[in-house]
Amino acid sequence: MKIGITLGLKTNDESIWTNGIKQNVLMLVDLLKRSKKKYEICILNIFDVDFTKKPYYLKDIDIFYVKNKFMEMDLIISMGGQMLDSDLKKFRESGDKKVVSYKCGNNYVLSMEEILFSEGSNTGEFEQELDELWYVPQQHEVNNGYYKTLHRTNALMVPFLWNQKFLHEKTVEIESGFRKNIYKKGWQYDNTKEKKIIGIMEPNLNIVKFCLIPTMIVEECYRGLVGKNYIDKLRITNATKLKEDKLFMSFIKTFDLFKDDKISAEARYQTAYVLTQHLDILVCHQILNPLNYLYLDAVYLGYPVLHNAYMCADLGYYYEGSDTIEGAKMLSYILENHDKNLDSYNEKNDLVLQRYHTENENIIEAYDTLIENLWKGGNSEMVYNYKTNLYDECQV
Repeated sequence: MKIGITLGLKTNDESIWTNGIKQNVLMLVDLLKRSKKKYEICILNIFDVDFTKKPYYLKDIDIFYVKNKFMEMDLIISMGGQMLDSDLKKFRESGDKKVVSYKCGNNYVLSMEEILFSEGSNTGEFEQELDELWYVPQQHEVNNGYYKTLHRTNALMVPFLWNQKFLHEKTVEIESGFRKNIYKKGWQYDNTKEKKIIGIMEPNLNIVKFCLIPTMIVEECYRGLVGKNYIDKLRITNATKLKEDKLFMSFIKTFDLFKDDKISAEARYQTAYVLTQHLDILVCHQILNPLNYLYLDAVYLGYPVLHNAYMCADLGYYYEGSDTIEGAKMLSYILENHDKNLDSYNEKNDLVLQRYHTENENIIEAYDTLIENLWKGGNSEMVYNYKTNLYDECQV
């Protein structure tokens, strides 16, 4: 079977780190290449780019301009770039071929914010020529019905995918830089420091992942004896614009962290760099997004992560909802106890990471079943279980 997965590279030298969708696509490619079904996988790029010289992360993957190749596919997975419905219609009518849209962003929230806060000049094109729509499980709460009605097709959660490949490449780079005195330390977590630098790395682009609740958690902890004894400073990344926002700064100026000069707003940095070089503990918060690459990456590197994502509550350290008091209590626990329990922390997280790993045979088989069922009437009967990241009938 020939499978084409869409991507939207505008140049042949784009960084893998500019957005998450590139990693989403490449993790799906990695998983499907491991299947015993021996799929022929290629990338269908939406833009006409000369890939005589490919970016390093595509060195083992065939990539073509979509217009030149899409009719040769058996299955198109529209994921990292959207094709024209007229082309999808032509493709579907040419034979026994299927089209799936695979959504990785919180499209309902993004669309509503665009409507409410843009100048109203943008338009949208929504795929209609689909056999099915798949989406990552963290988007289920507000997107399931939205997708079904908007795209006129069955929509379902699919297992979340992760691997450490690109993160590992960054750790090798950091370790090499440390040996050359470019970086101040290697990538490993340092358990010898009594005073800890707390980090918040939310994108701060919308309400889904924003820094205010994590900041309040750190502030609440800092007001207590444990926080005073152990917190060196708080660094908020992706926050340089927030420093200029008068309302945001009105919040911040009420905090003891600000009064004691313990808080700073930083620029955007790659996860591996800022975490390994400038932070000790990561505090996170989300709404409507209870799975996140950031949490998985951070625990893979061995760093303590405090989060409220119920779909991976057994990963790192967990607090419920937006409870700043509970979050502060858990942060105090981390400050006092984490360094005493590194082995058990890492062993527990290694098991959780396997639940999402692209080498997980159960997940590979689940995707094989999803693909096979497209030619058997679809996947409307598949029941996803976030605790296993599998379908109930696909568990071994």
